[in-house]
Amino acid sequence: MDLEVRHLRVVHAIAGHGSISKAASSLGLSQPSLAGQLQRIERMLGGRLFERVPEGSRPTPLGEWIIERSSSMLHAFDTLQRDARHYVERGAGNPVIRVGCADTALAGHVSTCMYDLFPDGNFTIRTEECLDTLPALLESRRLELAVLADYPGHELVSSPEVVYEASTVEPLFVGLSAAHPLAARAEIDLADLAEENWAMQPNAETGYREHFWTVCHRYGFAPRLSFSVNGPLARDLIRAGKCVGLFLPTSREQPGIVVRPLAGSPLLMRNVLGWTPYGLPAGTMVSLVSAVMRTYWSEAAKVPRYAEWLERRALAPLDDSFTCAVGGL
Repeated sequence: MDLEVRHLRVVHAIAGHGSISKAASSLGLSQPSLAGQLQRIERMLGGRLFERVPEGSRPTPLGEWIIERSSSMLHAFDTLQRDARHYVERGAGNPVIRVGCADTALAGHVSTCMYDLFPDGNFTIRTEECLDTLPALLESRRLELAVLADYPGHELVSSPEVVYEASTVEPLFVGLSAAHPLAARAEIDLADLAEENWAMQPNAETGYREHFWTVCHRYGFAPRLSFSVNGPLARDLIRAGKCVGLFLPTSREQPGIVVRPLAGSPLLMRNVLGWTPYGLPAGTMVSLVSAVMRTYWSEAAKVPRYAEWLERRALAPLDDSFTCAVGGL
């Protein structure tokens, strides 16, 4: 009897769960069946892999050595199996392009442009509560395309597995109650909000909070993040004058809330498209990025507050170093 991948999965399951009974449950086996498999594996390898302890099962020195040596092997087999399935899917006449995004306006632009450019395309689209999960889904080849965002000092970096391309850079605006003393201003200085309570979504992605804190400290204060709440509740609290919050410049104003630019545009966010080399071809991505940017600016011009801000800035780059941090196509 030769050692097989399934035997290594048994050993890793027992080590991971810390007991034979829990490992058996996770594998859909009975405890006696898994215990019998373990005995046969130990006979093949010539020694005990686990010892009984009060809390369950603990690897012996031989068990630890087997687990350490086989981890990369199991990962390689999993990758091979996943890539084989992907190869079969890609070999079909109309391969599926899997798209991941957050629930944002840019995601809508990407979806529309994809169907306009490739009307016969076979797409699936999934939204994630937090953008942090999308790079891992791209790297593990569970997505071909993702709509993401990053922030100064926390830029996404391209690799042989995933390419990132910036589409647009946006300033972050502040939303406050229409009854707030600062609501009448055309622009608001961030330092004037030092004493405010702030609302922020609890699942804010990596880089968002850090960028916000860094900039606030640069303006001489530590922000009071009093409310970690979802969007609807945050807007209710802002409308009631209990706090302020950050908004995208394309956000539509709602009753009782005004959205204003921050003087000097200290807070920035970059919209980024990420894709895998085995997904859409590079030439296709050039067309998609160009189409998304045209759609974005066309829609942005329909938001009076943002259009006025853009006219004042004459579409000047916000931060060249930030804009160019992602490698080009």
